[in-house]
Amino acid sequence: MLVAMLGPAWPAAAQDAIRADGPARLEQLRTTFASRRGGVLGLMGYSVIPDGSANALQVDRSSQGGSNDEGDPTLTLSQFGFGFTWGESFPLFTEIYFSYARYDPRAVFTRESARVTPFRWNNFTGTLGIGYDIRLSETLWLRPIVNVAAGYAASDVGLFASFIEYRRDVDLSLLTDAEVQAWGVGGALTLAHYDYRPEREIDVELRYTQIHLETFGNTVPAARGQSTAQALGLWGRYRWPSGWEMFGRPLRWVLDGNATAYLGDQRDAIGFSWALKVGGGIEFDTGRWELGAMGINLNRVRLIGRYFYADDNITGYSFGIGMSF
Repeated sequence: MLVAMLGPAWPAAAQDAIRADGPARLEQLRTTFASRRGGVLGLMGYSVIPDGSANALQVDRSSQGGSNDEGDPTLTLSQFGFGFTWGESFPLFTEIYFSYARYDPRAVFTRESARVTPFRWNNFTGTLGIGYDIRLSETLWLRPIVNVAAGYAASDVGLFASFIEYRRDVDLSLLTDAEVQAWGVGGALTLAHYDYRPEREIDVELRYTQIHLETFGNTVPAARGQSTAQALGLWGRYRWPSGWEMFGRPLRWVLDGNATAYLGDQRDAIGFSWALKVGGGIEFDTGRWELGAMGINLNRVRLIGRYFYADDNITGYSFGIGMSF
């Protein structure tokens, strides 16, 4: 890397190597990213759907008949974000989520033989949602949401080549042009039950989300296409006082669970059609510190561990931090 950035003789030598290796890489892209269900757009579809229990997940596709030998069948998926209602007098709901995925497309999307040198790609996605809370009863709410999403995918080589172009002003377009750009629009409908009492607090949300994605711009031709992501999720949280205090405020026990059925193209990319997450932890108040801005203050912080289970005997666990505003 240092030689690439600082070595005066690097650009000419590197460009010669790229010209020699370029046709093979382009042919590999055509084979790997053939437009179909479950490809790179399918993987983006999993990432752009907001998840109330956002987490980081690693899936080993080798147990599902994926690639073997020297390939890397590991699929890394992570998401973080937040959603909140501005207030009872102004019940506008806003959610913002960002996701990252890292994978070897040849090992994850196909069953071709592996290579000695891994060829990993990176997906970056973001989702914005705007909704409105409609009160149906004292504890029941209906929330329609409009979502827009964007995604970008590029290989490690492509990202590094873009950095070198920026730093050294050399033409590496043969590598930097191998990318996928996508945008999407869709919506969600949530039925929420919020029941807060001094002795316990209950949150339950049933949500259906559908987002249609399609490629644009400088997307490599073999990856151009469309994909629809759909998911039906049930999320719940139960909290009750522990009888102790932390930072001078009540400390609560928390139970948390989430079940999701993947109904769209994303299930072919991730390798499972449903997933279950269940766990628990503690929650403490931070309201006395008045952390925040523009009238949005951090009220509570949760530390939660979760167990993950999905079909095809996929299991795992995670530890995360949640915040309420």
